[in-house]
Amino acid sequence: MRYSTIFCLLTLVVIFLGGVVLSIGQMKSTAHASLNSSHAQISQRIDESVTLLESLAELPEFYDPDVAPIKKVKKLDQMAPNYGYMMICYVDDDILVYSDGDEPASLASRDYMQRLFSTGRKQVTDSFAAGADGVTLNYTVAVPLKDKNDNITGCLFCAIYFDEIVEILKDSSGTNNAETTLLGSQGQIMSSTEDLPYGDSIMDEFKKMTIFGTTENRLEEELLSQKPGSYWSFKGGSLRYTVYQRVENTGWDILCSVNVWTIFGEILPSLLLVAGLTVLLCLGLIFVMRRYINRQMQVVDALVDSVNELEKKIYQDQRPEKRDFNEIIRLTSDGLTDSLTGVVTRAVFLKHAAAQLEKADPVLLSALCFVDMDNLKYINDTHGHSDGDVALKSIGYILREYEKRYDGVVGRYGGDEFILLMTNLDDEAELNSILDELVLRFHSEVGSAGHSIPVQCSVGVAIYRPDMELEQLIADADEALYFVKQNGKGYYKIHENGERR
Repeated sequence: MRYSTIFCLLTLVVIFLGGVVLSIGQMKSTAHASLNSSHAQISQRIDESVTLLESLAELPEFYDPDVAPIKKVKKLDQMAPNYGYMMICYVDDDILVYSDGDEPASLASRDYMQRLFSTGRKQVTDSFAAGADGVTLNYTVAVPLKDKNDNITGCLFCAIYFDEIVEILKDSSGTNNAETTLLGSQGQIMSSTEDLPYGDSIMDEFKKMTIFGTTENRLEEELLSQKPGSYWSFKGGSLRYTVYQRVENTGWDILCSVNVWTIFGEILPSLLLVAGLTVLLCLGLIFVMRRYINRQMQVVDALVDSVNELEKKIYQDQRPEKRDFNEIIRLTSDGLTDSLTGVVTRAVFLKHAAAQLEKADPVLLSALCFVDMDNLKYINDTHGHSDGDVALKSIGYILREYEKRYDGVVGRYGGDEFILLMTNLDDEAELNSILDELVLRFHSEVGSAGHSIPVQCSVGVAIYRPDMELEQLIADADEALYFVKQNGKGYYKIHENGERR
């Protein structure tokens, strides 16, 4: 029985290892299929847009400057919904954009408009915020208007919905069980099915993984040179294969990654079927072996019966005086994090912060920031508590970014108070640079339900000394925060050696 069980288990291990090897073999084809799908759909959308605008640009009613702009606008407004665009607009040779019922507005500050009028070439932009609210993301395709003498008389542009490109990535990724990321012309993340932060550099993500056969800098060079390629990497305990390619007529790159465990999950049902059949085969083999052995062991049946009787007597007539059970503790994250902002609770912060300080490099600098949202009551009273929650979420999102960046921990200390510990900073100059950046990001506006929510925070900071207790560090930061709140708000102060500065 023992040897048969070991043989069965080894067979199951071989089956599942074979499944892993098979999954690795399928990763390339899956990644390329996802890339081809998303690349084809995005390229088609861009090509359709360029073709439409170039066709319109050949009509005198659009390139002729003597035709009233309002006539052009009305016709373009009728076309935009039919072709699935946010808008199709006319821009004159003064780089003024016209819309129905509104005064013309200047687009001279737009870089892509300057390039279009200086080079006479079509433009496809990265995603950017536009519109009256300043938070709506879209992509823009623009082509020049030229008269018969090849003079630029203006341009036409269409705005493609940001969510349309997002849906294309999701559809292609979902069909092929891959993760797809769209990069802008500067290597920034424009959209990702992996929930990578919008606007972050892809180089930051490369640094989080172990890349095989190449380097981060070489990958960056290949992306800038518009060369398609691929690489293997290891991230989050999983082997990944990534393939990338430039989208024609744009500065965009598409990266499609496949996780070995995702592919393994696809073939797992088949493996379980094979494993089940293997177990049945092993059980059948055991049954046959048992019958054979029983026939050969009839001479010891009496001895077996005696042993069975003795075993029954032992278990019926005797009980162990003491039983030793190991308690199984199940840890759960319920109640450990704040459900609204995603940061840890106050109690968890105190525990983790103390542990972080113990293992922090004493030669480097550690600092604790006490963050207070200045205008939460105003937002709740003016816009409602739901918008107040949106503002708090934005603060939590920013702080979690700094928590990861500087090997720290962040928690929600109270209703509108957060507390952030950062460790292993080089010196106070780096700390001041971080705080300047942090306060600037806190002083912003957050979009919600078509309107903007103003956000402002005050920050009190305390620098850790090896002989300090965590409670004293928090008290010093709180004292520095009080000083900020009493002297104008919206900036930061550092408390050190019993003095604020």
